[in-house]
Amino acid sequence: MPSIGIDEPVPSPAPPACRPRWRCLVVVFLLMFLAQAIGSAFNITYNLIHIPPLLTPDQEAAFRSSIAIFNAIAYPPLVLLWAFLVFRLRSPILTNEHLHERQRQVLRLPNQAAAIAAAGWLLSIPALFFGLKRSGESVNPHVWFHFPVSICIAAVVALTIGFFSIDWARQRLLFPCFFRNLSPARIEGVARLNIAGRGKLWTLAASICPIFSLLLLLLDPTPERADVWFAIAVAGAGILCAVVSSVLMARLVVTPVQELRRAAERVGRGDLSVTMDPLRADEFGVLADEFNAMVAGLREKEHIAGTFGRHVGREIAEQLLRNEEELQGVERIISVLFADLRGFTTRCESLPPVKAVKLLNLYHEHMTGLIEEHGGMVNQLIGDGIMALFGATGRSDHHARDAIAAGRAMLLGLPALNDKLAREGFEPVKIGVGIHTGPAVVGTIGSPRRMEYTAIGDTVNTASRIESLTKDLGHPLLVSTGAWEATEPKPAGDKLPPVEIRGRSAEMVLYAIHV
Repeated sequence: MPSIGIDEPVPSPAPPACRPRWRCLVVVFLLMFLAQAIGSAFNITYNLIHIPPLLTPDQEAAFRSSIAIFNAIAYPPLVLLWAFLVFRLRSPILTNEHLHERQRQVLRLPNQAAAIAAAGWLLSIPALFFGLKRSGESVNPHVWFHFPVSICIAAVVALTIGFFSIDWARQRLLFPCFFRNLSPARIEGVARLNIAGRGKLWTLAASICPIFSLLLLLLDPTPERADVWFAIAVAGAGILCAVVSSVLMARLVVTPVQELRRAAERVGRGDLSVTMDPLRADEFGVLADEFNAMVAGLREKEHIAGTFGRHVGREIAEQLLRNEEELQGVERIISVLFADLRGFTTRCESLPPVKAVKLLNLYHEHMTGLIEEHGGMVNQLIGDGIMALFGATGRSDHHARDAIAAGRAMLLGLPALNDKLAREGFEPVKIGVGIHTGPAVVGTIGSPRRMEYTAIGDTVNTASRIESLTKDLGHPLLVSTGAWEATEPKPAGDKLPPVEIRGRSAEMVLYAIHV
């Protein structure tokens, strides 16, 4: 079956909507008559089997004549009205107000179809009884019972199938044209049948109405043969309506539930590219719209976390996004690592700025990876210097051990880094690493226009001073007593004599870690 598409949009400055193709509107138009044909199949079967035995020859002739006259008078105006309601959607859209009205017209189609069909079915009852009265003979009282019952059953069957089929057709064929940038469920000023109402309608047509009719037949003293055939017709109509309407209900209710489940499972697996079709006029349209908004928010948050994480670390970025208030000035015991390139300032004198930046980028890329592998967060890149925090989130009790392991990995990784630098035309580099463990305030600081996540306190300053002593003491990796004592098991290293630390009144014992 060829796909049914939509025409090109109305040229600017018209609203972002298009004119539906004729075949789309023809499908919607004909579905009304297909539904009425299903209802009529039951009604005609009943009328041919059950009504004639209850009428005299003159009444039967008047009955058939009344049917023909009613069909000739009532149905052409109803058909023309339905054609007008459907095919007016083909006219051009010139203004936003016109577009909004057209959207409401599309949303009203199932209700309008049901109202037109109900008028046709219900008006036939007084019209046909009026024709029978014209014969001048008394009407069998059973006719007053059976004929309205058959009309009502046929009407409910036809209206239910017509409503569901037109609802499904407008969703597939018309919504993509008129609701490109807006969910139909968001349009106000239109009466809608919600999911609960659709379930009640389906139950009425497929179960309650046929069963109630059969119960009424048991209480009505009519010939046995007629009762049997009418019972078969009622049961058949109920079964047919149940099958057809259940298929349509599955497309309108069960299918979107399954789509939502699959979409939720994909999001649960981390796939944030999933979206749901919001082109529905019921609760599922609102649900799909909100689901898409939720996934878009997750994508934005993921993007922010990824971008922000390049500045403060992925874990800190996610924690900031979850609850920024927890990171406002929290005091924790942390380990701070400082690393510095040896002789970089002198080397820059002979390097063009572009080459110096490239050297730094290669160095930082290599060392940042090693720090993060050991649970550290690169907090600041100050020229050729690196400041990394361990235990800033409060989730690790082994941050001192991790910091020392990261420092050793940085020094052990120098040969691989220097090989890479040599291929780029740079000379080998050396680094010094200093680590200190102690209390510090960690959190976001700054102004509302510019915030930064960092650690503040004497622990940070001391770690920086320790790193600067690596050149004077001739050891590339120095750690404080606090870091040494907080590390289990103890790394291989030597205890050095107390040394003076700039900015501190007392001398400090350091440990030179073997690499």
